[in-house]
Amino acid sequence: MVLLAGCAQQPPAKTSTTPTVDSASALQISPLDEPRVITTEHQIVTGPNPPHRGIVDPDVYDQELIPVEVLRTGRYQLVTMLAPMGQRHLLEQIVNVRIPPSLSTTVGDGIRYTLKNTGYTLCPATRGHEEWLYSRQLPAAHYHLGPMTLREALQVLAGDAWELEEDPVRRQVCYEQRDLRTVKTTTVVPERSHE
Repeated sequence: MVLLAGCAQQPPAKTSTTPTVDSASALQISPLDEPRVITTEHQIVTGPNPPHRGIVDPDVYDQELIPVEVLRTGRYQLVTMLAPMGQRHLLEQIVNVRIPPSLSTTVGDGIRYTLKNTGYTLCPATRGHEEWLYSRQLPAAHYHLGPMTLREALQVLAGDAWELEEDPVRRQVCYEQRDLRTVKTTTVVPERSHE
């Protein structure tokens, strides 16, 4: 025989916020409403490159598994016959940059040093903002970068205020100044009391 014992709990009764009447006077008293805070965020894009938001491409789950051709080079060794990503897309090659600390270099010198033997060159500074970037002192934190992709190293060297641009035909990289500002506004709207 099984005996079940337990507590039955009833949901708490909902309290109403009905206005009360003071017995001493004929005034009706109602609780104050909490003010609502409305926060809006606006993005103001003043530059030539507005931010894009969308599906990441290529989607790894969208493609079927592709068989990889391999070549047996030894009893236990197989080598893929596909070109690595860094050979197919040069900005994806892995670099390990060590600029000699004895050199007092600029950001432009650091970028040129990073681009050695990568197949890319730095475009000439034709605009004033590029000349300004290339002439800045290279931060000590940038004397050693990597291992990382060439794309990431070039973006780190310029900083987050600059956008990396690639010319795949001439194999040049350039920088354009980002000009995106986010403005937040906060508005407090008090609730109107019911009269």
